[in-house]
Amino acid sequence: MVLLHIVCMLLSYVAFLAAFVSGVLFLIQEYQLKHKRMGQLFHQLPSLDGLDRFNFLAISSGFALLSVGTLLGFIGTQLRIGEWWIGDSKEILTLGLWVWYLILWMVRLRSTLRGRRVALLSVLGFGFVLFTAVGASFLLSSVHPYEAVRQEVFAQPVQS
Repeated sequence: MVLLHIVCMLLSYVAFLAAFVSGVLFLIQEYQLKHKRMGQLFHQLPSLDGLDRFNFLAISSGFALLSVGTLLGFIGTQLRIGEWWIGDSKEILTLGLWVWYLILWMVRLRSTLRGRRVALLSVLGFGFVLFTAVGASFLLSSVHPYEAVRQEVFAQPVQS
């Protein structure tokens, strides 16, 4: 269960990285179009509509994986210590990240926001992903069981 939690969380981060990249490329291409500076990069990028659709696909898949990974994390916590919620900084930040991408997914799904604004929110969202995944581990106190995970995942005997 722990390994599946980790895989889902990491794959969600990869999807959010793809949304970040497509958002940055969208912003670059839009800037070039506005300023009528179609450089070499402009001709190699997909259309703005294609980048916007890819961004939505990346946000959707990342949000689904984040949801599954978070749920598996809560179930694993319940099985390990008998509580669903321990109030850890990683749990709080992950729920904040989940709400961020839920809102972003819903406004994009309803076509309330498109294009530049969604691209900007994807870029900002990935900063939140980085802080949740890496920054919180070093800057905030956490009881996230990294040592227990390492032992459970990597110290299993190899069966012949």
